[in-house]
Amino acid sequence: MGRSGADKKILPFIFTLLVSVLLLAVFWFAEFIMLSASEDKTDAAVDPASENGDDPVKPDYSNVSVSHSSGFYRSGILLEMYPPEGCDVLYTVTLSTSRSLTDGRYAQTGEPYMFMGGKDPDPSNVDTEARDSYSMGLFNSADGRLKTYKYDGTPLDLYNPSDFTAVVISVKAALYRGTVQISPVRTFTYILGSMKGDKDFEDIFGSMLISINIDDELLYDYETGIFISGKYYDEAVAAGTPLDPWTPRNYNQRGADWERLAHIDFFESDGTLVLSQVCGIRVAGGTSRGAGIKSLKLVADANKYGEDRFYYKFFEGAKNCLDEPIESFKKLVLRNPRNDLGGTMIRDQLVHKLGGYVDVDYQEGRNTVVFLNGKYYSIMCLHESLDADFMEDHYFVNKDNVASFLIKSDQYQFRYKQESGTAEQFKCFLSDMNYLIFNDFSDEEGMARIREVIDVENFCRYMAFQIFVVNEDWPHNNVLAWRYYGPENSSIKGMDGRWRFVLKDLDFGLVDPTRETFGMCLNDGLYGGEPCIGTVLRSLIRNKEFRDIFRENCYYVAETLSAEYLTEQIDKAIDDIRQDMDLYAMYNGMSVEGWLGYFDQWYYFAQERKSYFLKYLENYIPALE
Repeated sequence: MGRSGADKKILPFIFTLLVSVLLLAVFWFAEFIMLSASEDKTDAAVDPASENGDDPVKPDYSNVSVSHSSGFYRSGILLEMYPPEGCDVLYTVTLSTSRSLTDGRYAQTGEPYMFMGGKDPDPSNVDTEARDSYSMGLFNSADGRLKTYKYDGTPLDLYNPSDFTAVVISVKAALYRGTVQISPVRTFTYILGSMKGDKDFEDIFGSMLISINIDDELLYDYETGIFISGKYYDEAVAAGTPLDPWTPRNYNQRGADWERLAHIDFFESDGTLVLSQVCGIRVAGGTSRGAGIKSLKLVADANKYGEDRFYYKFFEGAKNCLDEPIESFKKLVLRNPRNDLGGTMIRDQLVHKLGGYVDVDYQEGRNTVVFLNGKYYSIMCLHESLDADFMEDHYFVNKDNVASFLIKSDQYQFRYKQESGTAEQFKCFLSDMNYLIFNDFSDEEGMARIREVIDVENFCRYMAFQIFVVNEDWPHNNVLAWRYYGPENSSIKGMDGRWRFVLKDLDFGLVDPTRETFGMCLNDGLYGGEPCIGTVLRSLIRNKEFRDIFRENCYYVAETLSAEYLTEQIDKAIDDIRQDMDLYAMYNGMSVEGWLGYFDQWYYFAQERKSYFLKYLENYIPALE
């Protein structure tokens, strides 16, 4: 007998209901198992930086967590640390509120540890004394900056004890289990405004602030320290080597072998921390290496330090040949004002910017205030590093195919030195310059032959500018020439295989506006008969077309760098650095009023240089009929 219609309708409903009940039972059972498992787990570490501190998260053994991120604080902070269960935080603190030149320690050569601290946590040097507080008095002592501390839950009481200027503090911390380090060392940098907390960053500093943290032994170790005369000097003296700025010393050594690990923080002029990373640091410069405040080269290297570049747009004016902004850099240089020390402090940077304004290849730069291991270091110019990486960034050429050569002084003998490229390219440069000097290019085909060797427009504008600004340390010195020697592409600027010139070291410029620099340039020479570019110019102006181009560039430079424009740029340069001069003047024993007096010569130069320059041009290089 068949089923009724009612039976056929109710059976699917009963089946669906049974399936639903079964699925619900499975869900409840799974939920029960998960809740039971979570109750059996130990409490997870809490990330203090999370929005909801009650949410359990997996312990992070790769980093140290702290209550305050690196940055500017108006007065002080109570710094807390948060180690995962079963771990300790070991830390060191580096700061200096002292104005003294030394911290009481001396290298074997007698040179003081001026910039003490910068230590990584050391489990063998942990301070075991029971303390009720950890504060500035402890950390500012010489002994306090050398010891390692274990965080015991007592916050670090960090504050600014004065109202004169800011205090810069670096805390280096890592996670440990016993004596075993289980996380990288992290560096936290704090800038504390004033005791009253009534000053913003802009009230104290007018420029970018750079804080460098580096183990003092990397600076002052007898054999390997990069800030002292050290072992190299003692060995040179024992060998009877003449004593001069080029005598072998630790700080005169060059290259990657004399690069040391450091942590660096860049705070923009509004106090914002814009970049923080580990990098390499070297002493830079020539005879300025002997100064107490040394120029420093900062090097990014992914294999050594984790980052392959400094990823920040440091310079508004740094652009490539397509007029696009350059937003990262392989190397940077902090330049001391050695040749302008006690003078204007900003001569080199201003003259470079003037060169850029008239379209000469130049290094972009900006004022910075530098602290080293918590102690005030100096006002310095942060600028691009003038090397093969510079050419690659500006011209898109492969740096491995860039040949660059510059004139350096070596025991008062000015000679070309190879910076990049091959020995064959060095011979090629000398040969090409001699070719331009010792051949006659005055015929109609001469200009085409000149253009095969040099970028004529680059050379003429470069020479006209250097002569106009009265660079007295040129052309017998501070010349930098480069070319690309890879596969050539004549349609792309910089890839045509021709020699080009870039401005370098201009802190002897803007001197006497009446100086007759045409004759000085055209009749200059180099040691050993090496080709001087002043002599190159003297040879090439015999070609009428070249002469006309050079004269046009001279008039362009003179008209563009008018008295009004120069005065405006001088005023701006003074305004840009004025706020930071009080601190610099205090540390260097000079008066701000006396510093302002140095600019009278610049204003005089601005008013008088054009007329003298054009008069000398007509005397030495008149137009040809």
